Amino acid sequence: MTESEKLKAARAVAFRFLGYSARSCAEIERRLDRGGFDPSVTAVVVAELRQEGYLDDESFASDWIKDRADRKQYGRSRLKAELVQRGVDGETIQQAIGAVTAEDEFRRALEIALKKQPLTPLTTQGRDELLQADQKLAQMLHRRGFTWDIVKQVLALREENREELS
Repeated sequence: MTESEKLKAARAVAFRFLGYSARSCAEIERRLDRGGFDPSVTAVVVAELRQEGYLDDESFASDWIKDRADRKQYGRSRLKAELVQRGVDGETIQQAIGAVTAEDEFRRALEIALKKQPLTPLTTQGRDELLQADQKLAQMLHRRGFTWDIVKQVLALREENREELS
């Protein structure tokens, strides 16, 4: 196979992969490596895709964070971990994740908490059951990527509101 045929085949694989969803540069590189393409061919194709605007890690990270934070309601640490997994560099991640404020994160965590466990007065449930439910809620919020500080704030607010309901 000639060099131009290899480039043409690598471009086809890359465009097909991009057709499913937006990708980071590292994801395209890994896909082409799995396809058995030479690293030199991979580098040329990735450079072309970047130059033509098909690959842009900054906009990819920004769009990823907006989508996953709102649709999946993930916290900053989960979003960061997902971008690291997709091969986005640390500086780009920090820049993109800066758009998620602590207030936004707290609001999302509180929405999740109220959806998963509506507030009930202390008289409805015993103290032990409420503590167990709060522990499960805290673990679930942490798995979604919310910091323990945010989780504590949510639980404290729930406790205040619970006392007001009683």
